[in-house]
Order: sequence, then structure tokens, then C-alpha cells
Amino acid sequence: MKRCSFVSLFAVAALLSATTAVAQQKINYRVSTYIKIAGDKEAAALEFAKSNGTKLIREMMSSGQSPIASVALQRVVYTGIPALDYNYIQTTTYDGAPAEPNPAALDPVYRKATGMSMQEYGQRLATFGSVAGTVVYRVEAAVPGSQTAEGNYIQVVRWKITPQRGADYGNFVQKMLLPLNAQALKDGRTVGWSAARVVYPGGAEAPFDAYTATTLKDLASALPTSADALDQGQTNFAKAFPGQNFVAFVDEGRGLRRAVRTELLRVMWSVDRTGL
Repeated sequence: MKRCSFVSLFAVAALLSATTAVAQQKINYRVSTYIKIAGDKEAAALEFAKSNGTKLIREMMSSGQSPIASVALQRVVYTGIPALDYNYIQTTTYDGAPAEPNPAALDPVYRKATGMSMQEYGQRLATFGSVAGTVVYRVEAAVPGSQTAEGNYIQVVRWKITPQRGADYGNFVQKMLLPLNAQALKDGRTVGWSAARVVYPGGAEAPFDAYTATTLKDLASALPTSADALDQGQTNFAKAFPGQNFVAFVDEGRGLRRAVRTELLRVMWSVDRTGL
């Protein structure tokens, strides 16, 4: 993951301005910033996000200075062994492609929203922690009606796509995973789901190529105290795809991808266009 300035924590972090046209379909992007915040700085960092960060992002949205659709700050619940070099992830989703920041245009927005210049705001953020890296994603699918709110939990699975099967994986996401997870939201088993493909950094040596994220209402939903029925997965599949072969679906998924890491995240702060 490429290192960048810590100003990306609660503000516009993207340096990507290129767009890609696929037929007439609009492409949305997502930028994840991986952050290490010391334990004694967490409370102050979250308070800063919920006050100054919220005002800044909403001002950017309403002023038209950035195509931000939503921002969420998530804490890694279990860091694993060995521990990750980050304990927070800020995910910024764009309506289209990120635009190259224009300091001359953005500085008045910062001052209006926070009383600080863009530089002063960045300096304040730097007191909380450091950035471990950033990854740019292309959103491949998202269940309509998905929501992300403070207190939600997100189950993230990072995938390595089978070589030469990228197009097949994209078709699998759209034709199989999207309807299956739309049914899960309709049934009330989840509150959101999305899938995204890594754009930068990439290459054969990249640790993962894509991820899927399932948003759950609370910790009880993420860590239930009773196990599902052994055939629950097949039952859920049959509801979304009556008459189709569950075993073939499982085999297709195994042939297209392999899981390289799973993470459980807790949403600590989020802002979207609701109410604008």
C-alpha cells in the first residue's frame, strides 16, 4: 500500500483524476486509507472526526467541490497475529471518479467549515497518527438501499482472483453475488453489501485483487451466539435462485477466487449525502 500524507484521514485524499469508460455505464470509485492511531489518541481523533470532519465533508458535498458520496471511518476489531500496521480504515466513496484536489478552491471550504486552513487542518490530523497506505478501488456492485451507520459492523473478505479469470469474476459478482446479497438485505439479515476491485496498486504480486464487504447492524449480528442450520447457505441460495444448482455456484466461486484475509470492522463515524 502506497504511503501518503495523513491529511487523507478525514478529508479528500484522492490524487486520482483519470476516468475509464465502459460502454455507457458510470463507474464509481472508492479510496481506502489505512491508518495507525495510538490508543491514547483515539478518543481525540474520533471527536475531531465527528465535529470538524463532519462539517468539512458536508460542506464539500454541498459546495460541489468534491464528488464525495460517503465517508466512513472504521476500527479494526481484531488485528490478528502478527498485528496489522493499521487499526483504522477510512473509506471514501465517490460519485464517479475522484478529482485532483485544488487547494485554491478547497481552502475557503476548509475555513468555512472548520475555521482552519487546509494546511492547518492537515497539521491537526497529523497529531493523531500516521497513514500506513492507500488503495484505490473500482466499485463493481452494491446492493440498492445499503446503509452504513455508526455502530454497524462490516465483514470484509479480501480476494485474490484466479489468473485470466477477471472478466468471469466480474460476471459472477454481478449475476450471482449481487442478487444473493440483495435477498439477504431484503430478509433483514444484513443492512448492506458491496464489492470492489483494486485499481491501484496492482500487479501479480499485489496481496489481493478485490474485496467484498457485508454490513451488519451490530455485534450480535456479526458474532451470533447460535450456529445456523447446516443447510442455511443452500436455503438462502434457493430463495434468491429458485431451481438453480447450489453446488455449481459454490464450485464456480472456488474456481474464480480465493480468500486471502478476512477482517471485522466497526463503524466509528460516517457521513453521506442524506439530508443534503
